[in-house]
Amino acid sequence: MNLNVLYAATSAVNALTSFVLGLFIMLKNPRSKLNQLWWWMSLAIAVWATFLSISFGTSPYNYSLALFSIRVAEMAAIFIPLLYLHFIVVFLGRTDQQRLLRVCYAVSIILACFAFTPFYISGLRTKLGIVNYNDAGPLFWGFWALYLWEPLYAIRLMSRARRTIVGTRRAQITYVMAAGIVGFLVGATFFPLCFNIPIPPIGGHVVWLYCLFVAWAVFKHQLFDIHIVIRRSLVYSLLVTLLTVCYFGLVYAVERLCQVAFGYHSVWGSVMAFAVIALVFQPLKVGIQRLVDWLLFRAPHEEMVRRMERLEQQVHHAEKLEAVSILAAGMAHEIKNPLTSIKTFAAYLPEKGTDPAFQQKFQRIVTQEVDKIDQIVRRLLDFAKPAPPHLQPTHVSRALDETLEFLSSECLKKRIQIERSYDPDDTIQADPQQLRQVFLNLLLNSLEAMDGTGGRLSVTTATCNGQLTVAIQDTGPGIPNEHLTRVFDPFFTTKPHGTGLGLAIVHRIIAEHHGTIAFDSQLNHGTCCTLAFSLDGATG
Repeated sequence: MNLNVLYAATSAVNALTSFVLGLFIMLKNPRSKLNQLWWWMSLAIAVWATFLSISFGTSPYNYSLALFSIRVAEMAAIFIPLLYLHFIVVFLGRTDQQRLLRVCYAVSIILACFAFTPFYISGLRTKLGIVNYNDAGPLFWGFWALYLWEPLYAIRLMSRARRTIVGTRRAQITYVMAAGIVGFLVGATFFPLCFNIPIPPIGGHVVWLYCLFVAWAVFKHQLFDIHIVIRRSLVYSLLVTLLTVCYFGLVYAVERLCQVAFGYHSVWGSVMAFAVIALVFQPLKVGIQRLVDWLLFRAPHEEMVRRMERLEQQVHHAEKLEAVSILAAGMAHEIKNPLTSIKTFAAYLPEKGTDPAFQQKFQRIVTQEVDKIDQIVRRLLDFAKPAPPHLQPTHVSRALDETLEFLSSECLKKRIQIERSYDPDDTIQADPQQLRQVFLNLLLNSLEAMDGTGGRLSVTTATCNGQLTVAIQDTGPGIPNEHLTRVFDPFFTTKPHGTGLGLAIVHRIIAEHHGTIAFDSQLNHGTCCTLAFSLDGATG
């Protein structure tokens, strides 16, 4: 039974390491086909090892549970070599192998359908001192054939590709191939005993080794395009955790030796011994950790800390550059059209410069286009370098009325009916000018949505639970669901002549007033924009 405890424990370790590595890779880029395939392969290994651990750890008197567990394990094992082959085909870009993959999947699925029948696993017996080891059924030979062929074919594809590739890509292929070879060899040791060949499955103790090859490829050669800040990476944390476990294990072993040597048996004696030994061994722990830093990353401990700080600074700098690039790209796109018009008219100046009609048109069009550029730049500056709000007691209904009065002629022209309903106690701490800017943007959006169709624009305020809510509702065509999540993105617009900065500025102003803004829209029924502000600190 001791052998079963050993195999159950190592299988559990194999399951944990494979699951953690697969999840780590998957979460780094869930949309990547490569990451998805590696995750599914890691999950298959984790399921196989988990149920193998359950089977080995089950009492020989609970035969049905052990048989069920081993059948689940072997069903998951069917897909491990197949998913590795699929991963390699995608990794190498071998689109010519798709038909082969379909055939392999079909055969594997057929075998999996028989996994819970005696045709696949005929039963369990004690073999070489290992309780609950499975006997192969006739179809198990089919899995053995697939297990031999699929990984070997994948390794052959990688070996050929490796001859013509240099640099980082070659290193990545090398480590993925090494992981495949290790996994293939250690997994192969499980088969002989299934066919009653007296060879123990010693490879089961080191299935986790393939994780080391992949982890190193991720660290050193950016496999899966993963670039990791070293100190915060999962694999490095696992190494430090392993070091800590070994350290405490060493402390415990020394304490037990001291207990035998000095003959004490009290709890306080053990606590004191642990404290003294831990203090003595602490420099050893630090020294070993520094050695790990040097062996893995060719840098001392202090240099690792400096590298981490530099990498964090680079990440923050990259985020700033990304935001600037988004703004610059949007600005360039919006300015392009007015510049094109100006350039076109400038080209005709030598030919028609003396024509009074052309001069008049030139003056009108160029002035109009320059005003567009000026408006874009000013709104961009408002967004990029916003002025802090000057908070003071502000009547929201008054700000709404002033804005609606400004838009009254537009409402009459578009045949839009205005409905107002205000709470008498609608005073908040706000910047009146910025609040009017918010209402102007939102009301203009509603009016433009109902352009040419008429409709009704409802503006209401209400207080509840210490909050003031402002609702602006129109009867326009509504906003599609795919656009609702992007309405506050800079330069996102569906208007032919819009800049896409209006709602971005609105969102920023509302956030600076510690408020919230949300849109609720139904196609062909209209849109409702709801603002919420705190009434705390407001005065009448």
